[in-house]
Amino acid sequence: MGTPKNAAVALVEGIPEVRLRPMMGEWLVYFRERYIGTVEDGRLFLKDTPASRACLADMPLCVPHPGAKPAFLAEGLDPARLHGLFLRLIQ
Repeated sequence: MGTPKNAAVALVEGIPEVRLRPMMGEWLVYFRERYIGTVEDGRLFLKDTPASRACLADMPLCVPHPGAKPAFLAEGLDPARLHGLFLRLIQ
């Protein structure tokens, strides 16, 4: 099932410099023009990198879809916390 654009936008609403790009019914998430994750099935997944492991150790690592690499499932975070995470992920 694809994620409607309005649902994807709602997940990153209030975070400056975020861009969503459609991909096969889901959404790629870019912050300051760097790829940081996806929106799939209405959920935000953040890319698994050394920087994200340091910042997101309290979040579950999940497979967004069959055959995908594991990614951190970012749920229940307010825009201010997400913005802070995004800043750390691109450093």
